[in-house]
Amino acid sequence: MIYKLEDMFPMDLDNLIEEGKDVAVLPIGSVEQHGPHLLLGCDSFITQALADCTAEYSGGVLFPMVPLSWIGGLRVWPGTIDIRSKNMGNYLEEVCMNILNMGFKKLLLVNGHGGGREMVYSVASRVFKRTGIPVLAIFTGQVQRVYPEIRKVWQEYGLNDPSSYEASAMLGGIKKYGKTELLEKAKRLIWEAVEEFGEPNTQFEPPSLRKVFEISEVGHDYLSETMHVRPRADANADAGLAYIEAMAKKLADAIRKLDEHQRQIKNEE
Repeated sequence: MIYKLEDMFPMDLDNLIEEGKDVAVLPIGSVEQHGPHLLLGCDSFITQALADCTAEYSGGVLFPMVPLSWIGGLRVWPGTIDIRSKNMGNYLEEVCMNILNMGFKKLLLVNGHGGGREMVYSVASRVFKRTGIPVLAIFTGQVQRVYPEIRKVWQEYGLNDPSSYEASAMLGGIKKYGKTELLEKAKRLIWEAVEEFGEPNTQFEPPSLRKVFEISEVGHDYLSETMHVRPRADANADAGLAYIEAMAKKLADAIRKLDEHQRQIKNEE
């Protein structure tokens, strides 16, 4: 069961917190270009699906998505909405403070946009310093680096190229919400992009930018419309959904471990 804030009356929220449902889950999305073959809301589909699953597995309360964020190097492409990092950080901090003022004892920020991850981490740190309440901030692409076993999901579906991962996760998010027509259109556009642009080994990427990618994902402008997420014909919705669910289980487990840690500290006091 998912407890969604927007579906509650005030007394419903009070009752849940009194029952010990003290975990708040806040998804943070973005609107940006992901190439001609993926949705402008690619990150948001992944983030929403992951936040939904995590709230369900952890028994947390799911808050409405913060839909926009700081983008960075993709701001030059049509369809991108770029919020200045300072403004976005201040806004997100106030949202977090309002959530914790409701009585929640833990807050999970589920961020799906790599460009804004440092900003989100900074907000989590500032809110913790102001409140003393644990704020967990994650970037979806980072979770699989922390838990190597999650990468096995891709291998089980025969996916070995990182260019397939984000497209697959987006397709998985679309599938989770039963948007059949949108799913079929996305699959078709991926195939068309492969035919037009070729797969990753044929993409133009200067050696200088290759070095930039080793240390940063933003701070430069993308020179090709397919540089962000290169088209791969093996993108797989089932793999993407399995990946999202595997991440959600790890995040729910992390929240439980945080509970144990808090209880231990309280007992020592």
